[in-house]
Amino acid sequence: MPADRATGHAAGRASDCSADCAVDCASDCSVNRPAARPLVIAADGGLDHAACLGLTPDFVIGDFDSVRSRLDITRNNADAATAAATTTGAALAPFISGTLASGAFAGTPVITLPSQKDDADMLSALKAGWAAGAREFHIVGGLGGRLDHTLGNVQLLAFISRAGGSAFLYGSRITATAVTDGSVRFPPAPVPQFPMVSVFSADNESHGVRIRGLKYEVSDFTVSNALAQLSNELVGLDASISVEHGTLIITYPAAIAPPTVTNGVAAAGTLGVLSTHVSSRLRASF
Repeated sequence: MPADRATGHAAGRASDCSADCAVDCASDCSVNRPAARPLVIAADGGLDHAACLGLTPDFVIGDFDSVRSRLDITRNNADAATAAATTTGAALAPFISGTLASGAFAGTPVITLPSQKDDADMLSALKAGWAAGAREFHIVGGLGGRLDHTLGNVQLLAFISRAGGSAFLYGSRITATAVTDGSVRFPPAPVPQFPMVSVFSADNESHGVRIRGLKYEVSDFTVSNALAQLSNELVGLDASISVEHGTLIITYPAAIAPPTVTNGVAAAGTLGVLSTHVSSRLRASF
């Protein structure tokens, strides 16, 4: 998605919401849409946040245990099939259970998932976006709230990166992204009031780490998942963080435009099937 879109700024206002998210996917989708118009997915309670963020979802997905808005769904109607083909493409059409029947987003396709499933709603939203052709994801409303959801969303950055895509997780002061066997580049820009950049390894060790253009620079460095490299700083220069072998999680100021992420792995064909059935791991007594 072009860096001049307001996604990052709007996301900051949602960082204290629950971890139920709106996902703003880049426009490299297989469905026919203008280049400046990304695919927008509301994951469960992300539907509540979409309007205040100025986002109109192309479809809604989840078990809807967190959404606070009244959720009226017209199920299995002809309009659902038409809307699905228009907004999600053929890959997701079989999963559309209906459309929203009322409210600001009436007519929006809905993918309804069971509550006792194996995947979280956020992962399901990413799988659906990938199936629709997106390879870059901007996740808003996914920091703050429940700590377990926040940590899970950070893990999903690495999951997307290892699949050959890129993802950005927006907070009020900090945004996080991930890179695998590749680089993250920050163009020259005025230094924000909060200039901190930190680097974490999503693997046991990430090797061949190189940092240039920040306050502290390293070459051929190893970052382990036991000790993070905290509180480096932007200084207004063309800056980059690269890794030869491994996956890094990088946090940087939310006030700046998203950096350019270049992964060294080929994009996967799929992130896996949607978790549309009750988990087989569920104890029989439940």
